[in-house]
Amino acid sequence: MKNTLKLFAISIVLISNISFAQNNRIYDVNTFTEIKGEASKVVEIVRSKGMSGGIHVILNTGKESLSVHLGPKWYLDKQSVQLKIGDKIEVKGSKVIIDGTQAIIAREIIKDGNTLKLRDTNGKPFWSGERKTLNLIVNCFCQQTLNF
Repeated sequence: MKNTLKLFAISIVLISNISFAQNNRIYDVNTFTEIKGEASKVVEIVRSKGMSGGIHVILNTGKESLSVHLGPKWYLDKQSVQLKIGDKIEVKGSKVIIDGTQAIIAREIIKDGNTLKLRDTNGKPFWSGERKTLNLIVNCFCQQTLNF
């Protein structure tokens, strides 16, 4: 049982770090853009069963529709600015190509004069500090409870 719990704890840390690293790696400060439009869809994307999903907004600019990658659902649920279909928003972020499709990795979203901050100017997610806390908790759990 102890070995199963150890493996589970290690798996959570590794999977969450891989997911974080993938989106952080593609943010490119050289492709920074600002674009306005209407949220035509708010979608939760779940990459792996049992993991928290990431939130994407489909932004209709009048000329095109773009997928805007915001961040993990657990982080966005804690924020005061919440997005829904029909919201008029301004997106600031990095224009990228993901799976052959143009998308934006959002740095911040402005809605009704309120700003939802997601990443710093270099693209580092603000939730990454919380990820360090999660890693610390899991490590302490492994060391103290499981004698890892």
